[in-house]
Amino acid sequence: MVEIRFIAREEVAALRSAIRLGFGQDVDTSQDPAEEDQRFLSIFGLEMLLAAFDRGRIVATFGSFDFDLTVPGGTVAMAGTTIVTVQPTHRRQGILSQMMAKHLQQAVDRGQPLAGLWASEERIYGRFGYGKACSRLVIDVPTGVVSLPAGPDDISVRSVTVEAARELLPAVYDQALPRTAGLLSRSRAWWANRHFRDPEDTRNGATAKRIIAAERGDTPVGYLIYRQRSKWDLVADGAVEIVELVALDDDARRSLWYFAANVDLFPNLTWWNCPVDEPVLVEADQPRRIVAQPKDSLWLRLLDVPAALEARRYERDGAVVIRVSDQLGFAAGTYRLDVAGGVGHCQPITGLGENAADIDLGVDTLGCVYLGG
Repeated sequence: MVEIRFIAREEVAALRSAIRLGFGQDVDTSQDPAEEDQRFLSIFGLEMLLAAFDRGRIVATFGSFDFDLTVPGGTVAMAGTTIVTVQPTHRRQGILSQMMAKHLQQAVDRGQPLAGLWASEERIYGRFGYGKACSRLVIDVPTGVVSLPAGPDDISVRSVTVEAARELLPAVYDQALPRTAGLLSRSRAWWANRHFRDPEDTRNGATAKRIIAAERGDTPVGYLIYRQRSKWDLVADGAVEIVELVALDDDARRSLWYFAANVDLFPNLTWWNCPVDEPVLVEADQPRRIVAQPKDSLWLRLLDVPAALEARRYERDGAVVIRVSDQLGFAAGTYRLDVAGGVGHCQPITGLGENAADIDLGVDTLGCVYLGG
């Protein structure tokens, strides 16, 4: 019989191995297991790590991060749904449904009004009430023929070491964080282990991360993290692969894009996580040559509708009655949202007739529109 429970400290290594197996990866034997366990637990607490055990062996995994999510005009606490795997031998046995129910109930108990994830498979999570809240673009820019505008002379760019970046990048990111709905807060442990740590088995054949800072005088106003992928076919045909580009204003943004587009011997520029409203898509001198493919990114699942709707701000004042259906029950109900001065007040209401709601929608659809989509 399969047992689903939170893991113990001595089971961390087995959980990490099961996660790698679930995502088709080999165990990295080059790393010290004790150090890997400690690094893993610097991001997760034991109370956030679920596993399914069959005769003492882990056959499914599930975890949660604590995030603050930027929403229009504010932030809201979010449970980050992650490391979800079920081994092929134990599929179609209801294990994922049981683990998801425990995860969502834990988020409710911790006062997190919603859960969110980046889906490994987009068809899985709609049935648990998640809706596609954000999109991104995967772009390819042939910079050998496409020119991008340069930034102004008062912006300089320079290469920085990882050590220097440890202070510089989080400070810039924290300034950018409130400006973009869908961005997630980052702890020091998150920066250390998910951004500055760069083991070779995560590079996919590309170089280590390079880091560029954009500065106005002595003030950092943006940064670029990228890799290089060499390719030769009589002539250089390599690519600069953007990992992250964060800028506090348009001048810094143009300067960083211009740098990325003009690295010698690398006449191609790619980014897997380009914002859908990125101005470079119209600023380029030949935008038709840029290949941009829309993809899903953040999916959201509302749990506490009043708390979630009150956490964000609104463009227009007014009132609306919303009926939410939710097969798992967490968000089900009818709610009245009143907005005055852009600030919302939401409360559950009862006793309305069958057709009294202005909007009738599923919790997954509410997740789709929550950030403004």
